[in-house]
Amino acid sequence: MPNEHDDAKRELRHSFALRVTAAAGGMISTFLLTVIVVRTLDPRDTAAFFAILAALSIGSSVGRLGLGPNVIRLIPAEDDHEAKRVIAGTHLRATVLLTLLSAPVVSLGATVGLIGHGDFVLCFVLTTVMITIETVRMMLSDIFAAVGRVRASVGTMHYLRSVLTVPVVGLVAILSTRPTLVTLLTAYAAVAGTQLAVALWLARDNATLSGSRGLGAVSMAIDSGARLFSLDLTAFALVSGTIWIANAAFSPVTATHYSAAATIAMQVTILESLAALAVTPPAARLWTAGRKHEVVRLLSNLATVNVAVTVIIIGALAALGGVALQLAYGAEMRSASILLVVIACGGIFQAAFGVNISLLIICGRIREVSRTAVVILVIALPISVAAAFFWGPMALAISSAAGVAALSIAEWLTARRCLDEAPRPHIHLVRAVRELASRSTLAPDDEKSEPAPNQPN
Repeated sequence: MPNEHDDAKRELRHSFALRVTAAAGGMISTFLLTVIVVRTLDPRDTAAFFAILAALSIGSSVGRLGLGPNVIRLIPAEDDHEAKRVIAGTHLRATVLLTLLSAPVVSLGATVGLIGHGDFVLCFVLTTVMITIETVRMMLSDIFAAVGRVRASVGTMHYLRSVLTVPVVGLVAILSTRPTLVTLLTAYAAVAGTQLAVALWLARDNATLSGSRGLGAVSMAIDSGARLFSLDLTAFALVSGTIWIANAAFSPVTATHYSAAATIAMQVTILESLAALAVTPPAARLWTAGRKHEVVRLLSNLATVNVAVTVIIIGALAALGGVALQLAYGAEMRSASILLVVIACGGIFQAAFGVNISLLIICGRIREVSRTAVVILVIALPISVAAAFFWGPMALAISSAAGVAALSIAEWLTARRCLDEAPRPHIHLVRAVRELASRSTLAPDDEKSEPAPNQPN
């Protein structure tokens, strides 16, 4: 159909703009939440609250086990509305099953520091409930993205949850005579539960549990999702996981410097991550319609813009990172700016070739993308451990950046081997921006005159 490419680009622009806006609000709200917690609770409860926040992120990933990308892959390929509802319901049921099993385990890890204190049981229960709510809501966000409901998908992301939580938790902290960790967690859980209730109501036409398939279909969904989870695990180990390695290998001061650098470096690729979330559903619909060359061209243009933005951000970090770290954390943190730039450089390769992961998932090459990720993990993780213990923080930073680069390039090579074309960035930045921003498809003559992304320009 002649307008499918236009619709895909329109959905991409709309989704990306909303996600960037939500991400900005979410990051600011998270910062404000940390300020409220630090100024309200004692050090023990503050540390526990931060551990619980981290558990929400880790727990929702474990609870979904790659089911989100899988549902985004499957639903656009299905024409029948009722069949889409069944697919969504099957994945939602699988998510509930997995999170009921995994949430208590993750919750225990987050609240282990409270064992022996009177509020441990309540905090454990509240954290388990919050992780379960977070996981199911994030699954609904993926379902909304898969069916093209962009506003509903963005509205059920964790960024909006952060925006909604801050005023409520702040009000509770102000009005309570002596606010406690349990008090703030209860307020947090109440907001999250309300958001989930609204999400379930919105999803009534997009998912059905009564018509979803039996345990066999749930098992198949979990199997496919588990393969994609290996990709999430590898991505986590290559950057975030090195923070754990730093805490084990370095002194507290050095580990703090490295952790701050790695945490900030991860934000360099947030636009690439948001772009991947925005582009996958419309690209999947184009691929299903047989317009494969247009998908590759769309992803190549997106990679080109991602690289340009990433290089600009890293350049700014190289020029101003030391001053920014000093102003934010103190003069002793200025030296971490070198680590920050080194780790962030891996993001250039992720921006350039990360779109191939989305393409491999779209076309159903789950086994291939998973196998490549596992191979990189098996090689990169021991190297990072050895680099930290034998050569120090700079070696760990280099190994982290090299691991991200290796994963991105390896997935691109996998796409080249499995598919006729594999997207990659090109030198025509202005053209890429113009085509992504344009409201019309390429003219047939333009399509014929353009070289394939894997051919020399």
